[in-house]
Amino acid sequence: MPISINDRRLSTLYSTWERSAQPIGKEQALEILAQVGDSSRWSAAKLATELKKPGMTTEQQIALAAAGMSANEKKDIATILDQGKVPLEPSAKAFLEQVIGRTTPTPPPPPATNGLNVSGSQANGLSGTTRAGASIEAINITTAPGGRLHMEDTLVVGKADASGKFSMAQLTGDQAMREGDLVRMRARYADGTTSDWVTVKASGIEAKDTRNAVVALFRIGMADAGGGKVSVENINASRQVSEPGAKLQFTNNRTGEKTQVTVTDLGGFPEGFKLNGKSGDSFSIAASDGVNNTAFTQAVGNVTVPGGSPSTTDLIPDPALHHDELDSAGKPKFSKVNFTGPLFVDGGKAEDVQQGQIGDCYFPAAMAAIAKHNPDAIANLIKDNGDGTYTVTFKQKDWATGRFKDVPVKVDGDLYARSYGGALYGRSANSSDPKKMELWFPLVEKAYAQWKGSYDTIGAGGHVSDVFEDCLGADASSFSINHSSPDKIWAQVTKNVDAKKPIGAGTYGEDQEAKYTNTGVYANHAYSVMGYETVGAEKFVILRNPWGESEPAGNGPNDGIFKLKLEDFTKLYQSLYFQD
Repeated sequence: MPISINDRRLSTLYSTWERSAQPIGKEQALEILAQVGDSSRWSAAKLATELKKPGMTTEQQIALAAAGMSANEKKDIATILDQGKVPLEPSAKAFLEQVIGRTTPTPPPPPATNGLNVSGSQANGLSGTTRAGASIEAINITTAPGGRLHMEDTLVVGKADASGKFSMAQLTGDQAMREGDLVRMRARYADGTTSDWVTVKASGIEAKDTRNAVVALFRIGMADAGGGKVSVENINASRQVSEPGAKLQFTNNRTGEKTQVTVTDLGGFPEGFKLNGKSGDSFSIAASDGVNNTAFTQAVGNVTVPGGSPSTTDLIPDPALHHDELDSAGKPKFSKVNFTGPLFVDGGKAEDVQQGQIGDCYFPAAMAAIAKHNPDAIANLIKDNGDGTYTVTFKQKDWATGRFKDVPVKVDGDLYARSYGGALYGRSANSSDPKKMELWFPLVEKAYAQWKGSYDTIGAGGHVSDVFEDCLGADASSFSINHSSPDKIWAQVTKNVDAKKPIGAGTYGEDQEAKYTNTGVYANHAYSVMGYETVGAEKFVILRNPWGESEPAGNGPNDGIFKLKLEDFTKLYQSLYFQD
């Protein structure tokens, strides 16, 4: 069936080409242009002669024909492009698309396989080549296991120039490079795509490599697997236990047996890794990066297999673990330890609060905000009963009357502990030792889990403002930042801070995780608002990550506290929570 072309002379010409079955080249494309561009000034024949004059550029040819081209005639060209049966040579097709204002989209570049090349030593930083204008992203995966960084939590350390070269790209702070460190890098291009990862072993910085592999003891989980075997896993597989390629040596302190394992490329243990041992066994761990501690004479600490002799008072039944901390049979992977440290060390402070394994960021963010703005409320919230138990008094709102009534919850000092001995869930910053750790925050979190049903319940998500009400017995509210003006947001922040009322903020969900690349702020996470600051006309919001670490670069010590310009705060945060 012939295609439908409105221009009679063009339709006749196209039918001739259909019969000859010859492809349409640039010459034929100019004839099409002559047919649709004729006018009272130019006949088709005369226009064709003009279009084919030597030295005519494509732009001149199109401009000449455009004067006599109607909308219907442009549609005829579109019909030839979209429905025509006669093959179009690429040059002819591109020309006709340009005539009617179409632009052929440039296909995205294929995923880069070697789009980043690193050269030279790292004496003056990272240097190499990539695409012009690309950003250079990097993370020190030797130091990263000591914190909460994923292997993709990079910082922008440099930018390639117009020739694709970059140099003097530096990691700073806790990630500053030392001799022998492993640095994971990639380039991010203007279109948002990235190169493959490249890992560099830093050299030329110091005379010798003296920093050994860092080991995250707090991520090592152990369980009696039966049959005289102990299973070993990374309890937070999205983050590293140690640097890729490091060797860890486990020594069973009961039997003296030594077993070595090589850390995988993702910083964890090989699947199915087991040791000889049983419940209650403790293991000393030593590490080597292949240069330091090659004889494994220096241990980094001990881990213990849950079970064996209990070390708890068990005065009061404890809330059930989060489901992630249960094995396939529904039994706890972790033992309880009786913590006997002080309830307070120099009062309750925001800096005391550290979120643990459970994903209840809204709770520690709220508690840190209360401790910052109303520390007396923390002191009144929990009472030491003097018999190994503590009473936490929450407030429950009666929605019929709007009044709050006391809800006392009694707990003891038993907390689920990691294999190395520190608290599994909420903990305090002063110490991980069960005899020294400040207890107010982990015990308030435990009581909250007891009240709400379990650690699993409070780990299923919640709102900072609800915790304000539950702990203070006063109304709290929230609003959407992206539906509010910067002036309203700033007014609410300053109002609460000045009135010493707690306030917090939450980021967008994981479906918008790309928004947070290289920002040092995390998706689907709650933060305490600690205060505000003005520098000239610039306004800043001061925030705290409830992890007690991990903040945008350039904010001083790795304590989770940082400030953002108001304009950046309004882009990165979705919700504001505050006591009314």
